[in-house]
Amino acid sequence: MKRMKLEQWMDICKLMNDNLGLPMHYCNPHRRIEYSLMPAGISSQGQKELQERMIQLISSSHRGEVQGPYMLGTSLLENFIETRIEENGVYMGSLIAGPSIYSRIPKDMLVGLARDHRITDRDALERYYDRLVIMDKKKLLHAAAMLHYLVYHTRIDIMDVMQHNHGGSRYQGLGENIDIQVSEQRINVSFHHDPIYEKELMQLVTDGRPEELVNKLELIQTTEGIGTLSRTSHVRHQKNLSIVGIALMTRAAVEGGLHPEIAYTMSDLYIQQMEEMTDANEVNTALQQATYDFANRVKECKEGDFSKAVVKCKQYIFNHLYEDVSLQQLSRSVHMNSSYLSRRFKQETGVSISEYIQGQRIEEAKKLLVLTDLPISVIYARLNYHDQSYFTKVFRKLTGVTPKQYREGRRLKSTHSGEEDPI
Repeated sequence: MKRMKLEQWMDICKLMNDNLGLPMHYCNPHRRIEYSLMPAGISSQGQKELQERMIQLISSSHRGEVQGPYMLGTSLLENFIETRIEENGVYMGSLIAGPSIYSRIPKDMLVGLARDHRITDRDALERYYDRLVIMDKKKLLHAAAMLHYLVYHTRIDIMDVMQHNHGGSRYQGLGENIDIQVSEQRINVSFHHDPIYEKELMQLVTDGRPEELVNKLELIQTTEGIGTLSRTSHVRHQKNLSIVGIALMTRAAVEGGLHPEIAYTMSDLYIQQMEEMTDANEVNTALQQATYDFANRVKECKEGDFSKAVVKCKQYIFNHLYEDVSLQQLSRSVHMNSSYLSRRFKQETGVSISEYIQGQRIEEAKKLLVLTDLPISVIYARLNYHDQSYFTKVFRKLTGVTPKQYREGRRLKSTHSGEEDPI
């Protein structure tokens, strides 16, 4: 490589380091670290081991035609960004940002990590983590987009970064294994996490919205606020956390319309898969695969028995629920005669279009009543009810209680049970 080029990559490393505090490295085409801005205070032996982990990461990570940036992680909870440098299709090396961590590592988790990796000097491990930059997932994605821009002078959205890092095969899940073993598996377990975040995730599963679920999971990554479910091993902790998370998803998927046989079989198969894993990152990836798979199965279930026109109508109503939706708008969206569409919709769903919209708005109101502290007057106005008494009448008709009673009843139930039930 020309010296001028090396200096160019060094300048980018310095710029990223100065502005974001991230350690930066240039790895040449022969997989050797040629330039490095290491975290302060790390011994020469520690630097050597860190370089070895980076080389192993970029050598084993998924490739393909995408130049990056790649979001990489180690079983020590270190996070790295890699942008491959290519000129005329020829690989010229990589710029690597990291390591960083999402948040401070709790003491209990540190003990488990030390045990998993057979690290005897826990104080040294704690000092190492104390020297690393804390950067949450969203900021790390922005840093990746910045690094890509500095190398290629083209903008990339953080959603694009997420897509090419986690699209495709990552969320293929268990596939046909579920259908094969529907009559063979059963499970019963339970979980704890931030209740509002948990409710939002489970609602996305129940609604069958896998794409939104993936984005939410990718943007929120932390080690804070999570109870330690095993003090002896971080891998065991991650397995326990994932197992009870799958229990909640199983229940949410059944509430969304997925057949219980399929849901419980999926639960058993994913748990069996996780129990065979020896790396915490693999377990976390399997949990995200399971989450996507549950939501996708619910989506297929909701769409499976309806014609394309009715499915498109439902999608249009979902996307415009906070607006006035007319039969004429729906007929234009599916290129179908209004009266024919109206008959077809009722024939397939058992309810008229107006009744379906009414039901969807009440379902949305139920979510807002439990997941937010918005005044009831704001909720009914947002959902295009211009009269509170009419909103209350419709709500009572479909739920058996008033909006106020529903909100108070749900919160009282959660307080007494010590658990936040999915809506």
